[in-house]
Amino acid sequence: MTNPDHSPTPTRYHTFSFMPQSSSQHLPRSVASLLSRLRHQVRRYIVWDSVLAVAVVFLAAFWIAFLVDYLPVRIGGSEMPRSARCVVLIVTIVVALVFLWRYLVSRMNRDLPDDSLALLIERHHPEIGGRLVTAVQLGETPRKGDSYSPTFIQKVRSEAESQVDRVDLDRVFRPEPIRHKLTIVIPLVLAAVVMAIASPQTFGRAVGRLTLFSDSPWPRNAQLEMVGIEVPIISASDEDDGATQLVGFEDGVVRLARGSNASLRIRAAGEEFGHQIPDLCTVSYVDDEGNRGQSNLRRVGRVIDGYQSFVLDGPPLTSLADSVTLSIRGLDDRLTGYRIEAVDPPAIAQMQMQVRYPEYLRVFSNGAEFDQQLDYQAGVRIREGSSLTLTGIASSPLGAVDVVASDAGSGATIGNNPDGHQSDSALSAEIAEDAMSFTLALNDVREATSIRIVPRDADGISAQAAYRYFIGVVRDEAPETTMRLSGIGSSITPIARLPIEATAKDDYGIESMSISMTVRAQPPENPLAAPAQPGETASEEQSYSVAPELDRQGNTSLTIDLRDLVDESVLNPITPGGTVLLNTLAQDRFNLAGSHVTQGELIRLQVVTPETLLATLERRELEFRSRLEQAIDETRRLRQSLTAIESEATDLLAPKTTEDSDKSGESDEPDQTNESTGNEVSDSTTSENANNTDQDTFRARQRIQLRIRQAELQAAKTTDELKGIVAGLDDLLLEMINNRIDSVDRRERLDEGVRSPLSDVVEEPFPNLRRQIVELERILMGSETPDEAPTDAITADVEMRSAVETAVATNDAILLQLSAVLEKMLDLESFNEILDLMRGLIQDQENLLEETEEEQKKRVLDLFK
Repeated sequence: MTNPDHSPTPTRYHTFSFMPQSSSQHLPRSVASLLSRLRHQVRRYIVWDSVLAVAVVFLAAFWIAFLVDYLPVRIGGSEMPRSARCVVLIVTIVVALVFLWRYLVSRMNRDLPDDSLALLIERHHPEIGGRLVTAVQLGETPRKGDSYSPTFIQKVRSEAESQVDRVDLDRVFRPEPIRHKLTIVIPLVLAAVVMAIASPQTFGRAVGRLTLFSDSPWPRNAQLEMVGIEVPIISASDEDDGATQLVGFEDGVVRLARGSNASLRIRAAGEEFGHQIPDLCTVSYVDDEGNRGQSNLRRVGRVIDGYQSFVLDGPPLTSLADSVTLSIRGLDDRLTGYRIEAVDPPAIAQMQMQVRYPEYLRVFSNGAEFDQQLDYQAGVRIREGSSLTLTGIASSPLGAVDVVASDAGSGATIGNNPDGHQSDSALSAEIAEDAMSFTLALNDVREATSIRIVPRDADGISAQAAYRYFIGVVRDEAPETTMRLSGIGSSITPIARLPIEATAKDDYGIESMSISMTVRAQPPENPLAAPAQPGETASEEQSYSVAPELDRQGNTSLTIDLRDLVDESVLNPITPGGTVLLNTLAQDRFNLAGSHVTQGELIRLQVVTPETLLATLERRELEFRSRLEQAIDETRRLRQSLTAIESEATDLLAPKTTEDSDKSGESDEPDQTNESTGNEVSDSTTSENANNTDQDTFRARQRIQLRIRQAELQAAKTTDELKGIVAGLDDLLLEMINNRIDSVDRRERLDEGVRSPLSDVVEEPFPNLRRQIVELERILMGSETPDEAPTDAITADVEMRSAVETAVATNDAILLQLSAVLEKMLDLESFNEILDLMRGLIQDQENLLEETEEEQKKRVLDLFK
């Protein structure tokens, strides 16, 4: 408050610096009035100075906070958050209180004694010369030890009183602090008044936001609105492929599945709402790891209902990996405080299967509820008609499970009816109490089934792809049955025995098997013939069936004796010319949709007379003889091959003779006479000759080896041919026995004269011959060249000759045995020719008798015309 340009002039009367606050009762009235006016002006100065200081604080804080809050909005930023505005308000109030304490409270609480005020006046009015301070101090209550005369006191007071009119109190105060504060306050106040008059809404919004009475944002040219997150609907049904749903933000937060592909949707208000649509909207994001990025949103369609839509379908929402915080900017508007939290979607960690077989497969069940329990694996298959219970174990608590099962072949959706059969309704999964697993039941599964499962948690977050499980079905195959007749050809006699070997197999066992026989008689050729008498079987069809027992492998054997069946009156007598049909019928335990019944291959047998059958067998004997003659010819060619092998092998394995050595020596004599020229050519000629010799030897060895292998193949082929003849003779003999043909001598001749000798040849001589031929190859390939080991070459030559001679001897023995058998067959053929001639004469006689009877019948009928 003092003027720094003027300092008080000290006098000899100024002896105290502090006196009681007032001594007006001892001072002249004018002096007391002067001091009182100064005291009041000092206090007014303090009040104005503190008020202006506080005003500067509030106005400066208002304008600074307003600019910080508003200007970023004009350049596309965002307003100060409420927390920042709260901090600004608190700091402003604290600073204002500090200023009030410092500039008002602390200064108002200080004492203003009269001597201090007098000293202050004299500091700015040095011409008083200390009289005012002396008068004030002497006018106080006298203190002990003071000594002065009344005259002096009176004189000082009068002089001081005379100077009062000359005192200018305005010189005591410094106007600069007030002026400085006014230069700050007045422009700020005027600016606030102008803003309040020009834009009351802006001023009111600024005051409301800065005083925390309002959080309404500043108006902008553009207005962006958050629509939400568009996520694809992950459903077990194929019908929902491509469908999406809109998920809104709750308190600025939305939860999405990790790895999901979502789209961010916003919209901007258009001219209808008084706003400008931005050309480009940009989203800035930062994830929890501090990675930052920026992407542009694209326009979608046109303006609809005054709004333009924008979509972000790229990073960071593509394959969302981590939680992100988003901030969207368009022109001067901004959407902030939006967060997308990435959470792990529920997953099926394990799928267990419990299978209950259909009832027809539970014949040997132990009474357990399930017949098979296993973990699901790709390619798993269950039995047709089984009931399946799937138990899925989840990685997190489940809220719902979407399940669709469809036929893998047709794609039709299937479900379960209350009766346990499949239907077209949707399936439902039952979630356990702990929400960590679920069960799904499929009853009577008869087709390959594709199951799609989508687990969801309590918040509706689902797996990003349906879990697919393929359940294959092992169909119950129809049984297979075969039947073979042993020792029976295509023709039989009316009294034949039919040895049958049948087999019935099924994947799960045979329930029953039957062998049926149908006998069809030949219809009468002459329509004028007399009708069949009762009991005759001219054209009727007879049936017979038997159900044999099967062993554990499904095999059975039985014999149907036609003669016994006729004797037992099971069948009527069977006449030649008829037909016997045999077939098998097998049925398994399958009972889901009908039954599996399989009919075997039909065997047709022609009923003939014994004479006709014998004629057929004789023709087969001729075939066997032709085959035997061919085998004899091949054996003879085999002997020729062995002879050729012997010649070539001995030439190859034989060592060089003495004559060859002499010739080679004579060829060397000219070389010795011309030693100078021979030495130059001898090396090349010798090497070329050696190479040519080695190549010729190698090719000859390969040629002989090929001949030996061909001989071995020829022997094997002849052996197989003879085995076939023996098997055919066995069948022929069995046919004669089973058809009860009374020809014991014939059977004995075939058996002892043909079949047994052929069997002996096949069992012993031919295997020996094949082993001997193999030995020839071993000797050939085990020998060395004569030049390297002449002693071994001689041994190989002798060994080869011996082996070939042994093989030829064996082959000759086989030829003798086969020739003997052929002679026996020729004898039988001559005997059979005689029998054929006799049968022909008998047949001619029977034909003549039949023609005579028919002629007689015609003549009798002509008599009645």
